Amino acid sequence: MNYSELIDEERFGEIKKYLKVDMDYEDELIKEFLDSCALQLVDAIDIKLKPEDFIDEPRFHLAVKKQTKEEYEHRGLTADTVRHGLANGVENIIHQLRVKVSI
Repeated sequence: MNYSELIDEERFGEIKKYLKVDMDYEDELIKEFLDSCALQLVDAIDIKLKPEDFIDEPRFHLAVKKQTKEEYEHRGLTADTVRHGLANGVENIIHQLRVKVSI
């Protein structure tokens, strides 16, 4: 199941506020970024898991928001723009969740 299907409208609205988006015409694009970022993070934590395994983990939701914001704000930039692979703080969350799932 996609991350965007796991969250309710209230959480989606909170994500849009975090992204500083107040219009609806890019909702599908934002959902695509959410789904992609959630999969990217889950695969970095443990390839055997799925986004629904982290539905009750606030750090996972924060990491998805942070990475989605990075992707949303920097979409369409060319190769001559330097970007970090992960948004600030996301790598730390990945490491914390790796440890948590390995216990």
